[in-house]
Amino acid sequence: LQPADTVSDWGGISPVGSTVSMASNPENEDGDMHKKKNSTSEPNPNKQERNDEKVGTSVDDLVLGGTYLTNDMKIELQNKLGLILHALSARHKDVGYCQGMDYVVAHLLRILQDTILVNAQRAALPAMVLSCQRNISKKSNSDPIGSLTGINDRSVVVEETVFHVMNTFMTTYSLEHFYWPELRCLKTCCRVFDRLIQMKLPVLADHFEHHELNVGLFVLGWFQTLFLYLPSMPSATVCHLWDIWLVERSFKIFFRVAIAILFLSQPILLNHDLEGMMTYLNTFPDATLLNPDILIPCALQIKVTNKMLANIEMEVTQSS
Repeated sequence: LQPADTVSDWGGISPVGSTVSMASNPENEDGDMHKKKNSTSEPNPNKQERNDEKVGTSVDDLVLGGTYLTNDMKIELQNKLGLILHALSARHKDVGYCQGMDYVVAHLLRILQDTILVNAQRAALPAMVLSCQRNISKKSNSDPIGSLTGINDRSVVVEETVFHVMNTFMTTYSLEHFYWPELRCLKTCCRVFDRLIQMKLPVLADHFEHHELNVGLFVLGWFQTLFLYLPSMPSATVCHLWDIWLVERSFKIFFRVAIAILFLSQPILLNHDLEGMMTYLNTFPDATLLNPDILIPCALQIKVTNKMLANIEMEVTQSS
């Protein structure tokens, strides 16, 4: 084991004194891409699964949601999802598989699949996508519609491309910190967020304290799935805040969005007890406030800086 350094710019989150296993040899990073998964499990962002043999997904509307998806489409996406999750757990042996990854990978599949197939047909995918070079015939250009279906059926180009995207999220953008053993970094995020509520929304913070509401009960799922755990969260909002995260290379947008959600929900939350608040925060019956034209501008008006997050991180880790 080696100590994890604190990331001062919050491009990744690693609490002082935490430890992570040293990275394993990734020579088999794509080894599981062609294997089928044999088990399923209900998604639960509060639970971490350490056994690669138990990598599982669900075809319910939380992970593979969308009213436009037929059952056949969901099953197809589920199979792709299983292959990608197995490959990721093989590539990141120090992390393995953690609940929450399935939400992120499933969303990537849904929004990228068509674009990947079109680019595969045009031979415009990066050279690292080896299956594109091996399995896609140049003759497919003569029949655009049929060729896309053929590419999807006879190759793993979609799975391999999404794998590389998620692997980049995990490494370059430090998303693997959210899935470290015992969820140490994620728990630190919850404590940092609790402190932010006290700073930005003191009245609501007092209300939470009065009713003994632990913010980790709801925000841990938000962070671990990058806000996909909220069934009412529009895909457009998720994509917008992800764009900001990727451009800034900082997790601070997630804190700003979470604070914005509580700010917009404050009038309702202040009129509920513990049970009512938890029901509301897990369902958002009125999803209007989650609209990207409302939530994102509100979040960007909330001042949260990298230095502020680093100082709060030091404060909460030293006080523990």
